[in-house]
Amino acid sequence: MSSLISNAELKSELESLLPSCNTLTIVSAFMTQPATRWLNSLISDNKPKVQLVGRFSPIDFIQGSSDLSALRDCISRGYTVKALTNLHAKIYQIDENIIFNGSANLTGKGLALVDVSNLEACTKIKACEGSKSFISKIVDSAYELSAETIDKMEKYISEIEVINKPELQMDWPEHVLPQSKELFVSDFPLVKPGDFAREYKLNPSLQFAQIENVREDKELASALFKQSKAYRWLKSQVYNNLSDRDLGFGQVSRLLHDALSDDPSPYRQDVKKLQASLYSYLKLYATDEIEIYIPGNRSEILRLKETIWN
Repeated sequence: MSSLISNAELKSELESLLPSCNTLTIVSAFMTQPATRWLNSLISDNKPKVQLVGRFSPIDFIQGSSDLSALRDCISRGYTVKALTNLHAKIYQIDENIIFNGSANLTGKGLALVDVSNLEACTKIKACEGSKSFISKIVDSAYELSAETIDKMEKYISEIEVINKPELQMDWPEHVLPQSKELFVSDFPLVKPGDFAREYKLNPSLQFAQIENVREDKELASALFKQSKAYRWLKSQVYNNLSDRDLGFGQVSRLLHDALSDDPSPYRQDVKKLQASLYSYLKLYATDEIEIYIPGNRSEILRLKETIWN
């Protein structure tokens, strides 16, 4: 049975294991230069395969939670560096058999590399096929960064004139960092409009966390909703349903269940809750594009407005 260890113990374990490792995958929402320099000092000259996946939203760099210089250093050393903006996990996989999973980010405070550090905890487990598959799916879903991408990120951040509403700076423009084409539960509203979801506080870069942060400004909230992956997916389903131009609730539930990339796949009942919350947002912010109607005693039907078709 695995037991909990502190981030100081995790640091010691990694210092023992990394110099002789052949492969290393680190999934960490945040990454900073004190930790990446420490990591570089442990990686031997035999050039093991190193993969780093972080959240890397604009606000992370603006607030100093992550460091573009750290990513630039890692790319120059030949590491694969990827971004997945709905990421919150912290996982360290060494070779094929060891995984550390817990709350410690690849940062100075997360790994107890600085005097005033966070109190973190994690577990050390033997990697099973399911765990390795889960990690591989995260890596495969993320977008690989290049030195050119880092330059674009830096330029975009420098051009933000006033950051009086930092919650609005969560997403990269498509020309800087394209969104992952994979669709996850976290891309959808976890609760109905106006309700609180703990996940939104943990990861304010989630698109529906952003929408809730600006809900007092309905025009802006509507614009953010229409840009969300969840709404654009729903709109494409209605548009592609060419038979009679409308979709029932059950049809959309089946399509959504099949489209989600989460592993394990969510239960149908949970998918329906996501869908119901999405419909609540649609009624609030996008009735000019998609209408919901109930013919007779049937379930809710979606249909594009004629203005969208014309």
